[in-house]
Amino acid sequence: MTEESVLLVKELKEMVHRIFGEYGELEKRNEDLHKEFISLKDKVKVLEDEKTFLFTKYDNLKLAKIMETGYGDNQAARQKINKLLREIDKCVALLNG
Repeated sequence: MTEESVLLVKELKEMVHRIFGEYGELEKRNEDLHKEFISLKDKVKVLEDEKTFLFTKYDNLKLAKIMETGYGDNQAARQKINKLLREIDKCVALLNG
């Protein structure tokens, strides 16, 4: 082998070594990003559940306020009460079924 060939092979080895090093770093970064993605996905799920709970609580508070004061849209109050009764009936049916 000529000296030029030896230098080219050495340079090629260095480049391959550097590429493998960068590949390892990118693999680690990808793993870290995947873990962060899973964590954020779980956090979104928790926040969505909390939002649903808070909306339900808000609707129940509105209904309680309407019933307490006697003012407001009685039709809306009846609809909410009927909806709650239907949900209770579904739960009872599931427990019996």
